Amino acid sequence: ILQQLDINPVLIIQGPTGCGKTTQVPQYILDHHQSRGRYCNIIVTQPRKIAAISISNRVCKERNWETGTIVGY
Repeated sequence: ILQQLDINPVLIIQGPTGCGKTTQVPQYILDHHQSRGRYCNIIVTQPRKIAAISISNRVCKERNWETGTIVGY
């Protein structure tokens, strides 16, 4: 995934439920860009508002961030 981002700045990631495509992959991408001193926008879509809120809260908790500052919905 990270190698593909160097080739194309837009990726669509598909995988089974629970594989980390929504919560883990965006964090890998962020860490990768930050380690290179690069800025990035990461957008994750969800079909339901409650899922978006829950995922936003989970990522913020994992990163020790306040919801709505760096990650929002």
